[in-house]
Amino acid sequence: MVGSVTSSPKRGPRGPYHSGREARRAILDAARAVFAEHGFRGGVLRDVAVRAGVSAGNIIHHFGSKEALLVALLEQRDVGAGMELRAAPGGFVAGLRALVRRNAADRDMIRLFTTLAAEATAPDHPAHDFFRERYASVSRETTTAVRAAREEGDLPSGPPADRLAAGLIAVMDGLQTRWLLDPDFDMVAAFDAHLEAIGAG
Repeated sequence: MVGSVTSSPKRGPRGPYHSGREARRAILDAARAVFAEHGFRGGVLRDVAVRAGVSAGNIIHHFGSKEALLVALLEQRDVGAGMELRAAPGGFVAGLRALVRRNAADRDMIRLFTTLAAEATAPDHPAHDFFRERYASVSRETTTAVRAAREEGDLPSGPPADRLAAGLIAVMDGLQTRWLLDPDFDMVAAFDAHLEAIGAG
């Protein structure tokens, strides 16, 4: 069971609100595990319900559908959204390194995103639009950050900023896949080596 979905008499009149919020959190945690293991198509609400300690009807009550549950889960913590790398302490390159380290500390979420991103290449997948928009947004933000880093001297001049940004995103995604397949693989060190190879300061 993930989390508690029972209310406590100590919570007073706000107990039902907290109980509902706890149930929602437990369902999201369970869905994250189930979809990471089986993908969206292979994961079923019954398995999510068992892990969360609730009924399948309770999941529908909170989220409306399996598809809506998936969207809520993706929006809960998008590892790529809001890459405020230009404002990161130490600048863009330091922000990249910090992002990779954060990802390395959350294997379940990275496995979830990697699994779903591959599934979502199918146009009829419920997360297809989410991932298309996510990659477009991350690409724009990273391209802007690359241009700023070059102006500040953190990155050398070279290929167009959008191409370098695309390469950085692809390297991070590829290293994550390798790391998921081989837990002993040092993703952080490998990314540091890539940064050194492209002359990142």
